[in-house]
Amino acid sequence: MALETVQKRMCDQCLFSKDKIVSDIRKSEILEECKNENNHFICHKATILGKKVTCHAFYKKCTNPALSQMLESMGEVDFVDIR
Repeated sequence: MALETVQKRMCDQCLFSKDKIVSDIRKSEILEECKNENNHFICHKATILGKKVTCHAFYKKCTNPALSQMLESMGEVDFVDIR
């Protein structure tokens, strides 16, 4: 089982898109909470389905690239499509 499960692609309401479902202020709060709690942002569409899947854009934009590359090369990241 992979250490991290990540949405395969950015959803149409992604926190990092122009079509996000929260305000810019709330987006900033969410990202600050993730940083302070050392957590990844979980895709809201996965949450609706009862799954814990890291947001694709969060993973790509906010995870240390060296760490991401290392985890992926070790097979510790599972990219899934929850649609």
